[in-house]
Formats: sequence, structure tokens, C-alpha cells
Amino acid sequence: MDKATMLAQARALIRAEGEALLQIAERLDDRFVQAVTMVAECRGKIIVTGAGTSGAMAHRLAHVLATCGMTAFYISPGDALHGESAMMGAGDVLIALSKAGKSEDINSFARIARQRGAAVMAWTAKPESELASLATLVIVIEVLDSAEGEGLLPFGSTLANGAYGDALTLMAKTLRGFNLATLAQTHPMGGAHDLAQQHGERKS
Repeated sequence: MDKATMLAQARALIRAEGEALLQIAERLDDRFVQAVTMVAECRGKIIVTGAGTSGAMAHRLAHVLATCGMTAFYISPGDALHGESAMMGAGDVLIALSKAGKSEDINSFARIARQRGAAVMAWTAKPESELASLATLVIVIEVLDSAEGEGLLPFGSTLANGAYGDALTLMAKTLRGFNLATLAQTHPMGGAHDLAQQHGERKS
């Protein structure tokens, strides 16, 4: 592969990934509002799960939700099926990320969560999947093959899940009244603390 071809293909992928994010923004609808409300009004635990690349994004989502004051944790589906699913109960929300919606361990976790009275929010590209059938609310996150590496690698879909989760977190944080003073207090290390303090000073 020569340099020109390499650069052209790399640029094409990044442009396709950018287009995938724009499409996610355009598709936001009442289901997004329902998702924000479910998270913002949750007075129990928010458990996020997923495997593989979806697991990495699930872990990230749990982190940003917790950073914004919500009681959110990541649990791997494997650990959930070895006892940790016992923490689920009425008032809790399980957010399950699975592109195909057919991972048996994730689906089993969702099934147990529903049996124990928790709400289940499924993020999947397949609304007809088993995971979707187990969910209280289904969020369809689908991107074109051009945004996925060679049509198979989860590139654009990973970014789409991240962007959707960011928007969800920001809106839920706003509804819950989580403020920058708390962000500064809980980020004593690093740049986030300094930026939050500066922003607070400008507002005062």
C-alpha cells in the first residue's frame, strides 16, 4: 500500500465515523428523553454491562455517570452470572450494551434483572434481538458498515455508543441538579478540578 492510498483510506474511515455521530444526533427522539428520565429519576443503582468493545464503553459510561453524582457501576456479564446479579432489585436500572443483542451472558443478566424488579435499558443495533425483547426500553444505535473497520470492526459503533452516553449523562446530570462545585470537590486531582473552579468563578 502506498502512502497516498493509506491516507485516503484513513481519511475515509474518519469521515464515515464523523457521519455516524451526526446520524446519531439526528435520530435522537422521545426514546432519548425516556432514557434520560429513567436515569435521572433512578433512586437505586445504575448498573452498566457489556462484553468486548461494548464492555469497554459500558465501563466508560458507568464512570461518567458516577462522575456526575449517580450511583453507577460497571459489572461484567460473566461476574453477574456468578452472583453479583443479586444486587439488582426494584428501583434499579440495568443498561446493557450489545450490538447484536444475542450474547447469552448479557441476555441472562437482563433476564435476571427483570425478574428481580429492575428496569432494563438495551442499547443495540438489532431491535428484533433477544436482548431487545427483554428490555423495558430499547435504544437503537446503528451505524453504516463504512464507519466500521472493513465493515466488521466496531469502530463507528463504539464512538456512537460513547456519544449517546455522553449526551445521556449531560442531560441526566442537568435534571438532577448536579453542579460544578460538586465536580470541583470530587476532582481534587488533575485539570477537571481547576476547570470547574474557574467556571464557577466566572459564574459568581
